[in-house]
Amino acid sequence: MAKAKQFVILAIFLIILSSCSYEIKENAEERFKVFFSKIPLIKNYITLPPAPTELYSQTEQLINELKALKAEDIFKDEYERVLKAWEEAKKLYQKKYYKSAEKKLKKVNHMAKELVEKVKAYQEVLKKSALEKYKQIEERAKEIMNKIKSKEEKLKIEIYLWKLRNLIEMGMFDEFEKEIQNPPF
Repeated sequence: MAKAKQFVILAIFLIILSSCSYEIKENAEERFKVFFSKIPLIKNYITLPPAPTELYSQTEQLINELKALKAEDIFKDEYERVLKAWEEAKKLYQKKYYKSAEKKLKKVNHMAKELVEKVKAYQEVLKKSALEKYKQIEERAKEIMNKIKSKEEKLKIEIYLWKLRNLIEMGMFDEFEKEIQNPPF
């Protein structure tokens, strides 16, 4: 009797599904496959598409790279859009809706790659600007160091220049700007 009910439900589902658009059919088919794959007797006859594990891990790495690049501080709106889409893709993946997850992951992957490139280009511009400022400060410091005879004063200036170089290399441009406001000479 239970099998007959399941068969009737499946037949009704197929009739309704045949009158829907392709995308709705595809989504419904995927959801029903996942649903039926959880039923003990039926799961042996249902095969789910393979999980897009490689795409998932690539996208996850891009999201982590965006976090490391502090994209949230630079391009907040775009970063939030990427994270929102990423969360949706993760939910689809975890629910085993692999076709939908793959489509969403491709979209998120593309968005994240574009944002990574944008952030890197922005940081490169900041780095060039900081290097130009550093060169000017270094020239002034060398002139002053030639006039100073105290080794302590020369050492302070050298340490200051070293600190500025390190701030540039670490990408801490805000801190660099603060430091150049108060040189020790």
